[in-house]
Amino acid sequence: MRIGKICNNRKWELLIRGMPFLGVRIKEIRIRNYRSYKSEDITFSESNNCVLIGANNVGKTTLLQALQLVFLRGIRVIDEDIYVEPNEVLPKSRQAIIDVLLVPTEKNEDGVYEFDEKWFEHLGELRSEDTMSLDQFFAMRALISFHPLKGEYDVEKKALKEWPASEAVESYKDYKKNRVTEKVLQALPVFYMDAKRDIAIEMKDRNSYWGRLVRDVGLDSNEIEDIESTLDRINDEIIHKSPILKHLTDNLSKISRTVNTEGSSIKINPVSRKIRDLNRGIDLTFKDEFSERFPISNHGMGTRSWVTFLTVVAYISWRINEMREEEVPYHPIILLEEPEAHLHPHAQRKIFHQINALSGQKIVSTHSPMIVGQVDMNDIRHVSKVRGRSSINSINVAELSGEEIRKIKLEIFKSRGDLLFANAMVLCEGETEEQALPIFFREYFGCEAFEEGINIIGVGGSGKKYKPFLRIAKDLKIKVYVFSDGEENTIRDLRKVINEVYGEEEGQGIFSSVKFLPDGNDFEKYLMAVGYGEEVFKAMTEIKGKGFLESHILAKDKTILKSKPTKEICKTCNQHIFKRTLRDYSDDAGRTQALIDCIHDNKTAYSSIIADVIISNREEGKIPPMIEELFMDLNDDLKILSQERQEVSK
Repeated sequence: MRIGKICNNRKWELLIRGMPFLGVRIKEIRIRNYRSYKSEDITFSESNNCVLIGANNVGKTTLLQALQLVFLRGIRVIDEDIYVEPNEVLPKSRQAIIDVLLVPTEKNEDGVYEFDEKWFEHLGELRSEDTMSLDQFFAMRALISFHPLKGEYDVEKKALKEWPASEAVESYKDYKKNRVTEKVLQALPVFYMDAKRDIAIEMKDRNSYWGRLVRDVGLDSNEIEDIESTLDRINDEIIHKSPILKHLTDNLSKISRTVNTEGSSIKINPVSRKIRDLNRGIDLTFKDEFSERFPISNHGMGTRSWVTFLTVVAYISWRINEMREEEVPYHPIILLEEPEAHLHPHAQRKIFHQINALSGQKIVSTHSPMIVGQVDMNDIRHVSKVRGRSSINSINVAELSGEEIRKIKLEIFKSRGDLLFANAMVLCEGETEEQALPIFFREYFGCEAFEEGINIIGVGGSGKKYKPFLRIAKDLKIKVYVFSDGEENTIRDLRKVINEVYGEEEGQGIFSSVKFLPDGNDFEKYLMAVGYGEEVFKAMTEIKGKGFLESHILAKDKTILKSKPTKEICKTCNQHIFKRTLRDYSDDAGRTQALIDCIHDNKTAYSSIIADVIISNREEGKIPPMIEELFMDLNDDLKILSQERQEVSK
């Protein structure tokens, strides 16, 4: 192997800006048989940022802990950490594997990725080289296997000669002879901050990031001797001037009569006498512009959580500076769980900016739409779990046009970020369905849709309006259901969009499960057609008051409708001839049409109450048939109802 010339301009630029020249990044992690991960690969973008999203208990924390297992010593593995199938007895021969691929971030003059001089020397013979591209890499494995004599699991750290194909991971056993030493791992430190963080507790823990920072305040021996002499005088003066402390000292000194030890005595130290003990007495106080100064322990969990995070930031930056002075290669791996915990929305946005400013590779798990709304789509990894097995998916940005990316950011990331955490989504066209379906859902299932991880979304139109949502559903493996109007153009446009997103073969399956309202109806016409006219009328009466329909008929009857194209072609311009028609509300059919027209003029107000009116006015048929079909499909896939409840629903 050879040392190539890394771009010195880039290195110099980073140093001028005060940033450490890290030079490497984790490109990929592969997990086999570890906890809920049977076989999963995760590739990271070049930004050194990764944001893990997904519901609770799907495997986000497990992924962070897998990385700790690779780079930290002394983590114990038990039976529960090894993957088992449902109803399977764990075979002791099963091994768990966590592989990590570390690559250089810079190319040499020949366009080959090579480690810079410091990393080249630090990794030594543990480096490898791709035989085709000549790109260098360091591939490391944590191999977890049961040791029969010890009766427990061992974790071995090994360097791989190659980065095998994904399907060959478990069978690959070609390891480097050189050991992965502690020195190698020290250049790849892991900083982990879990969701249960509190600076008031961290300050009492000598091994916390706070404790590690303040344990050695960086003074030389002469300075320490002078300061400790001063601290002794301060203690003596406090005791001398305090009648209570002097009285307490005199009485406690009687211990010498009991213990009968020569030269024994007791001394109260109001303040720490030794520099090494200063961290035990350090306190933090905090005030804002309009409040008094209070100890940090008296502040809310939001402030304490944020200060804990800033302590971690301070520790990382201190260690980076130390390594820079020692000219040691250093690539911090920063694992953060739910940094938004206890913070209000504006603070959540701000803390994410602070995370972005950290040097190192950041992997953040979050439930915050506020944070997700700021994340580059390339950096998002969606974690889900089906039948006890976790999987990881990402948005295939390479297949999206600039306009499609813009729409996804605008319509989902900025305004519907919670959708990214859903188990399933139900897409519909308009506001009426978006407001009515959750109410029918609660009546049918006995719970809210969001309790089951289901988002019900009105896309605001038909055809291409569905595309951003379908794209996210496909890439993140979120189950999708569609409840659509039944006009001919709508059906044609929706089929086209589904095929564009999923491809014709997979799209056929998606399209076949779409619930189209029959006879070309929209939602309001459908309700009238299947016998809910009385409830529709009552809902409109609540909105518009008695006599609303007569007033509408009086105002609109015999007025001109919007012109519509006919099949007849103009001989001059060769275009369809448009025909104007008049509204006719004179008979029963006309009266029904007048009610529908009135609804369409008042959809915003009407949509919020129609489902409540239907449910409260009926003993039977509380759920319209097409909606019930949709819910049956949901239940078949997601098993929302218990068997007993299913019988009641039938």
